Amino acid sequence: MMQFSIFYCLILPVLVLGSCKPGKSRYDVDVSRIRIEEIRINRYDRALFSVNRTQLKNELEKLQPRFPMFLAGELNDSNNLHQILNYLEDTLIQRTFVDTEKKFGNISHIENELTNAFAHLLFYYPSDIIPHIYTYISGFDYENPIIFEDNYMLIAIDMYLGTDYPRYRNLGLPEYILHEFNPGYLVSDCMLKLAEAKIGNRKTGKNLLDLMISEGKKILFCKAMSPKMPDSVMLHYSTEHMDWITEHEAEVWAFVIENKMLYSQDVQHIKKLIGKSPFTAYFGSGSPPRLGIYLGWRIVSIFMENNPEVTLSEIMNNYDAQQILNNSGYKPGI
Repeated sequence: MMQFSIFYCLILPVLVLGSCKPGKSRYDVDVSRIRIEEIRINRYDRALFSVNRTQLKNELEKLQPRFPMFLAGELNDSNNLHQILNYLEDTLIQRTFVDTEKKFGNISHIENELTNAFAHLLFYYPSDIIPHIYTYISGFDYENPIIFEDNYMLIAIDMYLGTDYPRYRNLGLPEYILHEFNPGYLVSDCMLKLAEAKIGNRKTGKNLLDLMISEGKKILFCKAMSPKMPDSVMLHYSTEHMDWITEHEAEVWAFVIENKMLYSQDVQHIKKLIGKSPFTAYFGSGSPPRLGIYLGWRIVSIFMENNPEVTLSEIMNNYDAQQILNNSGYKPGI
């Protein structure tokens, strides 16, 4: 079992496709017969801040069986207790907790969305085990808003307080990063993190096409888990971004091909087409960011549409990006 030490917690503190009717997405499957318990998110943040600090050791010992991944350290060690007390008495952490309670006092809508998503997971992967899900106050760990390991999914709830949350401004991050802290992205981010685990650490190649397909499969997986979720949410795109790429998809693909970027391992090419940014530099400030990921998602989506015999599990475990492209029939603008 994965364990987060006390010190770390302070830093963080059936396999066939459903039949599809014409015009119906292959991911609109019937999960009504999937047996799944309602998802209940374990609020470590709330439990920790409810302890009586004058009886800290005894209080933490009561919590330890429920939150071993956070409280795995030795509670008889005065240094450990001192660090937890400092965390609880940090005014920034305290105020952030108050703000998360205001924003996420009731998270039943998130639990319902996750229950539906994990029902879809069991449809495609019947032998999977639903992870235990926890929220915590990370101290604004914006690089790791979701952690998934050893069947534990940890949500840094303080990273979903909204783009306009004033304390984010103190982090000195650019606007396009602040955009990621949208509470509407929480469920999709959980599914994208789960997709990473499904793809695993197998070597997928280093050229642009390999990375496009790998990232595109994550978006595809998210779509399969939450078919009703808008594409813009999965892609973290605004309405304007979606309008732009709908109009310009063919010319973006043509640009990549004509400039011989598809098999390039050039760091700058990859960074501009895959990396986080306010827009894709090759196409100006009005363009969406990460257009390479969008193209990858379109390729794998069309591959699945044109190859209905291929299951979700099979595409997730297919590491031959060239074969996926060749058999996709992807020809935007034609």
